[in-house]
Amino acid sequence: MSFLRAFTIISFSIALFFSSGPIPKLLGANPLPPHVSPSMEKPEFWTKKVQKPTHLLLKPEQIQRMNEENLKKQDLLLCRVKDLKQEWTREEFLALLREDWQGFGDKGEIRFGREGRPLGKSFWEELRKNFNSESIQEQNRILYGLIVKRADIRVFPTDELSLSSPEQEFDRFQHSMISPGALVGIYHFSKDDLWAYIQTGFIRGWVHKDRLAIAKEKIEALDYDEAKDRLVITGSFVRVFYDPSFQQEAFVAQMGASFPLPGSEGQGMDGQSYTIKIPFREKDGQLTFRNGYIPKGEDVHLGYLPFIQMNIAKQAFKMLDQPYGWGEMSGGRDCSRFIMDLFAPFGILMPRNSMLQAKVGIDLGQIEGKALKEKRKVLDRAVPFVTTLRLPGHIMLYLGKYRGRWYVIHSLWGYQKKGEAGPSLEKVARVVVSDLSLGGSGPNGSLFQRLTDIRFIGGEKDSSKSQISP
Repeated sequence: MSFLRAFTIISFSIALFFSSGPIPKLLGANPLPPHVSPSMEKPEFWTKKVQKPTHLLLKPEQIQRMNEENLKKQDLLLCRVKDLKQEWTREEFLALLREDWQGFGDKGEIRFGREGRPLGKSFWEELRKNFNSESIQEQNRILYGLIVKRADIRVFPTDELSLSSPEQEFDRFQHSMISPGALVGIYHFSKDDLWAYIQTGFIRGWVHKDRLAIAKEKIEALDYDEAKDRLVITGSFVRVFYDPSFQQEAFVAQMGASFPLPGSEGQGMDGQSYTIKIPFREKDGQLTFRNGYIPKGEDVHLGYLPFIQMNIAKQAFKMLDQPYGWGEMSGGRDCSRFIMDLFAPFGILMPRNSMLQAKVGIDLGQIEGKALKEKRKVLDRAVPFVTTLRLPGHIMLYLGKYRGRWYVIHSLWGYQKKGEAGPSLEKVARVVVSDLSLGGSGPNGSLFQRLTDIRFIGGEKDSSKSQISP
């Protein structure tokens, strides 16, 4: 399966078009899903049921080995950007662009842009021209750079939407969002010189050039990316400033992003702020570095968090009620970005889409196509907070079993239920706690009935026993 086609296999997928800059507001005063009480929306409700919530499931060196193994698996579509080959032929670049077009280009069906306007032939022609294919040389050398502000990464060099109907909000041109400080390889630039075609650690696509600073030498960007003493963002979103008085905002960083300290370990702290090293784009687009400042009370951690159930639970519930956002276009998170950001503060690399995330970790038992009785047996072996549950197009984090029901936390667009006039969509559009019976009255069945993968993210010796109290 191609890189781009695999990426699109995520459902509950609606895109809302907003700026990627501001911190999204929590969605409050929303009705609780069925069988969920307010107390269940606290991590302590679940961690107190776990036998050893501070048991270390993976040591840092074990996480590093797991990452190395997953980077070698081509089907996970993870990329070690620093290892990209530097010399590319014209045909190799054109092959990447062709793959994009085959996955998302004009296939003859009607697509709609903003205000319900059909995307006509002239749109597609101009879009292809903006690929700037004629400027690609027979031999090309890629550049390296760092993202300086949260950047939407698009399938094509355009901000236009690609919707299947005027009423729908799912933008097929939106891939994801790239965090500030991320290392990228730069293949090519658009004809209008507004876009850069880049490779990140988990996706390839186009970003606005003004969100990117280009290194004069590869080593500049690599040294920044590989600096060992780092401050990790552990809050859902944290503001970073250019000045220690916190008047001039540099960017918004989200959970899992990390930044080098400006000196040796411990020198990035003073009485009122954390000082970090951040990438900066000069007027000519070149990469330089500045100090960034984070208020001392913000939710950050020196180095990665210990991989224990208590920490994972706390991280998951920090995202509770954050808005759903397909490809982060709303500044929110879709289901797979929730999982990706959740594990990042522990140093664990995750692919970007749910199908591939369900290949990470230890399979607790084959359940696809199995009878519900067999699914129950496997699910009862699941370890809270470190087990991902997947059904086609959606992924969730397992919380535990309570009063005979299995519970999860996940970023959910909505679910189908029975209505007077037939099936209807119950819109949720946020991170919620729910049990797996959700959707049971709809035509597709409940979350439980549709489960296909149950994966444990931890050590082999811990995967054989549940960590939940009787």
